[in-house]
Amino acid sequence: MPKNFHIFLKGEVGSRWSGNFTSDMVNWILEKYKDTEVNVLINSLGGYTHEGLAISSLFKIHGNVHVHFIGQSASAATIAAMGAKRITIDADAAFLVHRCSNLVFEWDYMNADQLDEHIRKLEKQKEDQQNIDAIVAGLYARRCKKSKEELLQLMSKDSWLTAQEALEWGFVDEITDDAEDKQPLSPESAAAISSAGIPLPPGYSGKKGSMLDRFFAFLRSFNSNSAPATEHADNDGTPGSEPENLSSMDKPTSPSAQPAPVPESQAQAAQQAEPQAAPESAAAQQASEKDAEIAELKSQLAERDRTIAQLRKEPAAPTSEVVESKKDEADPYAPVSYADGIAASKAFLKAFK
Repeated sequence: MPKNFHIFLKGEVGSRWSGNFTSDMVNWILEKYKDTEVNVLINSLGGYTHEGLAISSLFKIHGNVHVHFIGQSASAATIAAMGAKRITIDADAAFLVHRCSNLVFEWDYMNADQLDEHIRKLEKQKEDQQNIDAIVAGLYARRCKKSKEELLQLMSKDSWLTAQEALEWGFVDEITDDAEDKQPLSPESAAAISSAGIPLPPGYSGKKGSMLDRFFAFLRSFNSNSAPATEHADNDGTPGSEPENLSSMDKPTSPSAQPAPVPESQAQAAQQAEPQAAPESAAAQQASEKDAEIAELKSQLAERDRTIAQLRKEPAAPTSEVVESKKDEADPYAPVSYADGIAASKAFLKAFK
């Protein structure tokens, strides 16, 4: 089953405003993939018969189209799929074929002659629809390897088929019911399972030798290799429980460097504590170096701040000129008291009487 589809045909067949399920759109995409297989996903209750027949012919002309049905698909949507090289259906999907229909509406008063004319029109419409039914039944019959009459009878029932019934009739070539598709195991879930030491489920199928598989293998090998280390970490100092693989850096290289003899239990305790002391001292040394570096940076920043502060303290230019404030000049933006405002208003009104 493909995971990605080139075309998703949904909505009304032939409608440009409902899913764009049209022969023009299908033809445009098929032109882009002339030499490759085109995967088409269909979920539609049908539409215009002529559009379904046109799309079926386009699929047949291309020659390498795979159609997959999901949900409920009927009528012209099933007709469109008949030109595909291969047709599959989801196990939970439904499939419907039926006779074509057309709008019949008349609201009028008619005499006998008018009724005869109307009946002749309806008979002509009935004959045309029977011919279209025969064409569609023949299209179905060639796919299903059954007679046209059998297909016409099925179309007259106008009932939904299950995926299994669609397969038995021959409308589809395969029912897809993959457990992996319904409940896929995500890489994150698989990694969590593997890192916990739990085997991956039998249904999980990854590509052999892929990067993801190698990553899972690495996690499994890491867990298996870490088991002895866990046992050493839980060592309680009993005889025979001390680690055997000590690096050459942890062993004395000269007689003068050898420690004085100590009781066996103390020696074992010292031997267990020695690998842990080295990392702690190294970490403490690194922390001390970082603290010194931070202190040096803080000192540099403080010196820089002092320099900037000194530069900003520019002395005022010396002058002997004294400028007296003009107190007598009225400030146009000075606030006006309530009494002054009333007086000004009265003077204004008096001036313009």
